[in-house]
Amino acid sequence: MKVTVAVRTFNRPDLFKEALASIQLQSHTDWEVIIFDDGATDINFNIYKKFKETNPDKKVLYLTTNEPRGLYKPSWLIAPDLANGEIIVRLDDDDLLAEDCLEFLSKVYTENPELDFSYGSSVSFNDENNLIEIIQTRNPFEHPKTHHEWAAYTIPNNNPWYEPWAFYRDYYEEARHFTSIIHCAKDNAFCVFHTYVMRTSSVKRVKDKITITSNFVDDLEFIGSLDYLGLGQASIKKVLSYIRVHNQGRISDNGKVIEGENIFNENFRIRDKVDHLRTSGFLSKVIPVMDPDNFNNGVTNELKTNFSSYKHRILSISNS
Repeated sequence: MKVTVAVRTFNRPDLFKEALASIQLQSHTDWEVIIFDDGATDINFNIYKKFKETNPDKKVLYLTTNEPRGLYKPSWLIAPDLANGEIIVRLDDDDLLAEDCLEFLSKVYTENPELDFSYGSSVSFNDENNLIEIIQTRNPFEHPKTHHEWAAYTIPNNNPWYEPWAFYRDYYEEARHFTSIIHCAKDNAFCVFHTYVMRTSSVKRVKDKITITSNFVDDLEFIGSLDYLGLGQASIKKVLSYIRVHNQGRISDNGKVIEGENIFNENFRIRDKVDHLRTSGFLSKVIPVMDPDNFNNGVTNELKTNFSSYKHRILSISNS
């Protein structure tokens, strides 16, 4: 299976080089790369040229704009039209793919033809290259059942699904599952996170119904839309990527104000905006992934040793 890796970068050449090196070191070799470079510099373009020259048998596309964040949102909808891969894997420039990421995903998507998109899991690491913790996602049905309910969902055929804007606490006598990714988000239950993967043909079928408006929770906006449009999803348990913890631009702090936007408020806006796609009686289409390797044991000594060796090889390539 050919895999397209969509890389998003902005003015962080050293991190960008490491992200590309993690693609070059993949055990699965049938890949191509689409680079979305916001506010490009000559340094980044030269990194792209060297990567392309080093991998002459690979398709490597480079898209750029001189506008910061100019491709940040559009990249979700542009990538499917440019991809030759059967699946698309998203990679930000400050993160690294696990060495067997593409191999595992190729196997999973081949064995599960109804699987249209997936998310998780990752492990974070710091500037000293020490692993910190596993970031494990859950699909809507894997979260503990709840007695609470988003008020708008209690009204049949209600539209919009954010009015009335409230949660009814202890609404159900018998606890029930969350019904969607956005339903989870409204109750602050964690679903979507890196690594984001989607079947190219599936996204192309529905992408005309999706708009991306957020610079900060674009992942929730896009993945939540795929969910409501009826695509089959899975929360992957195997570690597929390493997520860098740093102070160079990762946006994760609720209440933080960036470019005049309050990230806490932006989360609420996107939850309500995506809920417009919800239909009455909606339930996520969850695809069980039964692969025996779809698990992780947390941050073990073995994982630390493997990451240390892998990071050394990444630095060797990126510094050459």
